[in-house]
Amino acid sequence: MFERADEVWLRETSRSLPFHVLGFEWNGFDPTLTLLDRTSGDVTERGIDSANLDVSEVKVCVGYFEGDRHVPCAREASVAKFHQCAECAGESFIPHQECVFEPRCDGEECDSDFCRREHVLYIAFHGSKVKVGMSSSRRVERRLIEQGADGFAILGAYPTRRRARTAEKEISSRLRIPQFHRQDALLRQLTAPVDTAAIEERYEDLRNATASHFDLEVEPLRWLPGYPIELPLPQTPLLVGLPGMHRGELLGLKGRWMFFRTSGGIRALDMSDLTSRFANLR
Repeated sequence: MFERADEVWLRETSRSLPFHVLGFEWNGFDPTLTLLDRTSGDVTERGIDSANLDVSEVKVCVGYFEGDRHVPCAREASVAKFHQCAECAGESFIPHQECVFEPRCDGEECDSDFCRREHVLYIAFHGSKVKVGMSSSRRVERRLIEQGADGFAILGAYPTRRRARTAEKEISSRLRIPQFHRQDALLRQLTAPVDTAAIEERYEDLRNATASHFDLEVEPLRWLPGYPIELPLPQTPLLVGLPGMHRGELLGLKGRWMFFRTSGGIRALDMSDLTSRFANLR
């Protein structure tokens, strides 16, 4: 059976790539990778200044950190939906990772600080699209930068994650605000300038609606203008699968995506899925 060159590469060599990606995150508006050198065992951080990378299909648990010390996964467990296996997540985060999406308690069962922590609800604007979401109070702006939002406003604070999640679903249902958008829909927004006037008008409508229906005092609208990319893009980027070899002219990053130009047009990679994979970055 015929195999393309990239399929052969993925099958035969991707496990030998020199770095294990332990994290992709934004520090302010600076995107940063945390990498484990698989030869030396050193953990380093580096920025993203080129679109020249090889990425494995396989994903392996990233282990966890005790302070500044990285603790590798003892089983080198394969992972899929999450970046950690259940054992490593239990050591460092929460015992039931599905609680990230649907909390099952207020922290009294799992004894997790994450579940007991104060969370806020927000409305986020991605161009003309709006969504409702929740985040830990201590990292809400970083969370919105990770999502690539153009602006946001905090709706209210709740004492635990589960109570915030309950309120999020109720607001989404009653005000008909989605909790997520497809990536391809958000990528299409990047070909037009951000219509700040339209966002401000929509914000006022939602502020009045939440005050009327939920007795919430919505905070002022905040803008997120500092992503390292020049927008709008001249064409809608094509979202391509992360595993494989990627080469092109780096255009910049916004939220979860890295954009680069190839002979076939502008491509987008979902960098949030890079964590737990093996990679080579040049």
